[in-house]
Amino acid sequence: MFTAQQFSQLAAAAWSGPAASISVSATHYVATCGNSAHGFSISYHLGGAMYYGNAQCPFEAVATAVAAAAAAGVPVSRHKAHRAIARTAAALCGLPSIRVSFAWRARRHRIARRLAHV
Repeated sequence: MFTAQQFSQLAAAAWSGPAASISVSATHYVATCGNSAHGFSISYHLGGAMYYGNAQCPFEAVATAVAAAAAAGVPVSRHKAHRAIARTAAALCGLPSIRVSFAWRARRHRIARRLAHV
């Protein structure tokens, strides 16, 4: 589903607390009988504390680690983490970006001018 680099980018985008060292790993295991398993783990390191999330889903791993930091009293924005996860999931599903871009504004103005002359 994710490469290690994509997972690390998601982990960095979801974190909004104080400066932290982020460690991520994405594993894929295939047994000789054909069974396979995916695993994603993430840890945010702040000083001597570590906030860890481990799951088969990368989004769940990030949400778990951010929730662990929030439960410990670290000032993180769970809303920002949720938004980063939602945008990444939407992009993987093929939905267009919800961020307004220059090209989007240019198309909107071009369509408005065409409709004004009709």
